[in-house]
Amino acid sequence: MLDALKSRLQVAVSFPSPPTIAFQIIALANDPEITAGKVAALIGKDPGLATKVLRVANSPMYAKRRKSANLRQALVTLGLNAAVSLALGFSLVSTYKQAKDAGIDYAKFWRRAILGAAAARLWATLVRLPNAEDVFLAGLLQDIAVLAIDRVYKEFYVELGSNATHRELIEYENTRIGADHSTIGAWLLRHWKLPEPLCTAIAASHCDAASDPASSPAARCVSLAGDCAEVLLDCEKGSIDALAERAVELLGIDRDAALQTISAIVADIPEVERLFDTAILDAEDASAILDQARELLSVRSIQAMHEIETLKETAAELESRSAEIEAKTRRDALTGVFTRGYLDVLLRQEFESAVANGWPLSVVFADLDCFKQVNDTYGHAAGDTVLAATAGLIGSVVRETDYVGRYGGEEFLVVLPGVAADIASKVCERLLTRLRTTHHMLPAGKIQVTVSLGLATHSSAAPFRDANALIEAADRCVYAAKRAGRDRVVLFNGTGPLASTMA
Repeated sequence: MLDALKSRLQVAVSFPSPPTIAFQIIALANDPEITAGKVAALIGKDPGLATKVLRVANSPMYAKRRKSANLRQALVTLGLNAAVSLALGFSLVSTYKQAKDAGIDYAKFWRRAILGAAAARLWATLVRLPNAEDVFLAGLLQDIAVLAIDRVYKEFYVELGSNATHRELIEYENTRIGADHSTIGAWLLRHWKLPEPLCTAIAASHCDAASDPASSPAARCVSLAGDCAEVLLDCEKGSIDALAERAVELLGIDRDAALQTISAIVADIPEVERLFDTAILDAEDASAILDQARELLSVRSIQAMHEIETLKETAAELESRSAEIEAKTRRDALTGVFTRGYLDVLLRQEFESAVANGWPLSVVFADLDCFKQVNDTYGHAAGDTVLAATAGLIGSVVRETDYVGRYGGEEFLVVLPGVAADIASKVCERLLTRLRTTHHMLPAGKIQVTVSLGLATHSSAAPFRDANALIEAADRCVYAAKRAGRDRVVLFNGTGPLASTMA
């Protein structure tokens, strides 16, 4: 029957092929020269899909540093491969959710698929797989062949009954077809030319033991995700404790980490429901599952109990914790702006995006004038007060989508994505005026501090070879501003600093 099923699937009209944009996303996923420009251009063709990707980037589950105001920023936040995987998942779900019930409960099917995808991503993150979003997609599509079989053989699953467990479903398929839906699903996705690692993970997702040589870490995460969906959607057919032991067996983690991850999966359900516009689990059931996991952990240690309580925080609290961690690792302790190391990473990313998409990128190097005299005259505590205030003043004249970082002792760097030289020079003029007219109140009295600015802009008409060259050009302009009398901005004209200007 397996060969007959494949033949029918190849010509079936009742089971639609992926939409055109899904095939285009698949082709992009297989493109070794994938770029942000290509991804943005393709996803942008479908406003609904673009909106969903942007929503994901701003979700507490994915947001890494700040809100994304547009698709370009969302791609930077998510990463290209992750964005492609998520876009493909959204596209396929939107197509196949429109199908009507035949021999299976479609509402239950999609609750399981979407919950399984979210669980697969968290298990992959726990074991530090580099492609968590690819595993998310595998979790979402691991049962896609059930839909396919149901559409071409409408009575196939009727005899099995809607209350069958997933294990019973697999046994039923093997008996009737000679293969289960993981094997058929992998064949179907290969037929659609999806990336081979995705097909392989789904083909091996029904592994029975961690020692199975055909089972990759990704396949084990997908298999465990299916078990999660089975247990969480109907706790009478399994237990949280047994699920944790299954995680220990498949992933080689400790039991407490497994229980904490199960709790995190449940805590993420409201956000997953929002992203996919699908009801998965009601609040009472979610609370009961969390209580069971908490009780199991409390037997082990009070510390583990506190960790589970932390995982029950609201999405806003989780985002706040993420921001606190970011502040410690990516923010300068004194001024609150980005550190030099992290700003270098951001600038490289923005430079690559500017090159790929043909938009301008401006950087402003700012060096406080005669700052040593402030420290020598008023003390280093006063100098720290001035530095912190200056960082705030810089932030007040730029956009939320711009970056401000402390580059040295009294040096700051401002990155202005998508901003041409003429607009960037006006930003510099506002900054000069703001600092010049600000009085810093110190114990010994009030003082004014000015700044020398160097501005360099990458554009298609005046390109730079890399981000470091852009910084070096702005740095040269700062020295030119110092020599010209300070308290001014000097622009780089492609070969060297131009004459200085004052606001």
